[in-house]
Amino acid sequence: MSSVPPDPTVLDTTALSNFAYVDRVDLLETLPRVCTVPEVRAELRAGVASYSHLQHALDHLGDGIPVVEIDESTAEVVRELESRLDPEEAEAFAVAETCDGTLVTDDGPARTLARNADIPVTGSIGVLIRVVEDERIEASTADSWLKQWIDETDYRAPSREFSDYR
Repeated sequence: MSSVPPDPTVLDTTALSNFAYVDRVDLLETLPRVCTVPEVRAELRAGVASYSHLQHALDHLGDGIPVVEIDESTAEVVRELESRLDPEEAEAFAVAETCDGTLVTDDGPARTLARNADIPVTGSIGVLIRVVEDERIEASTADSWLKQWIDETDYRAPSREFSDYR
């Protein structure tokens, strides 16, 4: 594990899972000061037997996407969130909050809490928008992936058309 970078971009499980599903976790590595938390790694490990694509995400943890250490002040925030968020969202939220970072989550309650706490938040679709704007993928690819996530992984989105988000 490594220490938390300044102003981190903290990934939760869903973003990692979505990009692993299309075998492009490398795109998440392009986010500024990207990292994730131990509970996310644990959830990925627990799920890989049922969802083999999660191995793609696990393969990127470490050098590409550091798993950060949770210090005592962050652990205190996690304990405060235990009744409101799942463990992986609580840890990711706590790191983003205590380290002035951005939270990358698709979890509704975590997004609402982040907005209420003035923590910058984005999700899988926000990452798609960024990688299209950075010309790392075409909009048509983002549209295809969004539809795959919705149709094949039960991902929930307000619209299935990528163009509606730009």
